[in-house]
Amino acid sequence: MDEGFASPFAQPTGPAVDDGAVLTSFARDQAAGHSTRFHVERPTLLVGRNVAAAVRIGPRTVLVRADLPDPLAGAKAEVEEALAGEGLTCFDEDTLLATPVALQLFGLRLSSWDLWGDDIDVAFAVLRSGCVADQAGPFG
Repeated sequence: MDEGFASPFAQPTGPAVDDGAVLTSFARDQAAGHSTRFHVERPTLLVGRNVAAAVRIGPRTVLVRADLPDPLAGAKAEVEEALAGEGLTCFDEDTLLATPVALQLFGLRLSSWDLWGDDIDVAFAVLRSGCVADQAGPFG
């Protein structure tokens, strides 16, 4: 799969599926398809077609956006449920180290993100590596 966002206003690719299938596929780091609310543009799960709801920063490490806009706020609980269903745990709420990663990936300076993973040491190591400009980031 290609990395990064599709061009602006591009239609999601893959088969049309329900929200649960997209969320489960994202949680498993598999190809997803799209629903009317969610789609994946590697490595990001988008809600409402253009709002980042979660981003995979390592194979089993994900940042979940804590401050989704009000009309989309309910999506956070759905994302968390899918991640928990795949054995991931929230290790840090409103993690400060997520800000540099969100700024690099999305240009979001004032967003808030929760850190999810299956190994606390690995999750924080992956997050720290994404914050250091002179090291490989979360995707390479």
